[in-house]
Amino acid sequence: MGSAAAVVMRQTTATSAATAPATAATPAISTESADSSAATLAAAAAAATAGTTTAATTSTTTTTTTGTTAATTTKPADSTTGQPGISALITAIQNGSFTATNVTDPTQLTVTTPWGNYAVSSFYYASDDTANQLATLLGGTVVQLPPFGQTKNCVEPLANFIQLPNGQTVNAASLALYAQGAGCGTGQLAADLTQTINEGAALTNYYQYGGPMPMFQVGYTGPAITGMTYPAGTVAADGTVINPAMGSYST
Repeated sequence: MGSAAAVVMRQTTATSAATAPATAATPAISTESADSSAATLAAAAAAATAGTTTAATTSTTTTTTTGTTAATTTKPADSTTGQPGISALITAIQNGSFTATNVTDPTQLTVTTPWGNYAVSSFYYASDDTANQLATLLGGTVVQLPPFGQTKNCVEPLANFIQLPNGQTVNAASLALYAQGAGCGTGQLAADLTQTINEGAALTNYYQYGGPMPMFQVGYTGPAITGMTYPAGTVAADGTVINPAMGSYST
């Protein structure tokens, strides 16, 4: 479990640990009660509509199958007031309407093993309210999965994940880290959120189904998330999200 946690910590770290702008993109999650008002979130999505671009449907994606777990569907942002996407999430982060909390109930943070039970950190466990906010802003659904896959004879508590319309599935807690990242700027948020989704989806597949462990180059952001709206000027001509921390963009 220790080595797996270390890998996921990489997933939730800002795009470039070697640079000051990226470091600021991983603030601590607020423990205050979240305001999950649907009207507020819809307004954030509406505000994000102006001056946005939409990622082409030909972008490379990593899909995750979750047929063995129950999915809780959340209502997408109202299409008459704004389109869900990276732009909507960035707007909600910058205007403070997106707030994040973690699970606090100890009974939901206990691993059961034949040798006894032990508590795990809430770091990987976003609250239901936080996950629902993210699903609304991104147009996805909330599904529950063990963060690191299930170890034989052990039962880990399930965490909230966001499954996007393109099939990519990422731990909600990883995205929630950016709730207080407004100071990073629009371009860096676009890069960091895209990196978190692309890397997170690959790690979700690895933990649920095995195979080679995903590895990523420093500064990697990857392609724009398929079908997502992006702020103008944040996506390069080749469909890759520009990473301001790297002074250019990476493929």
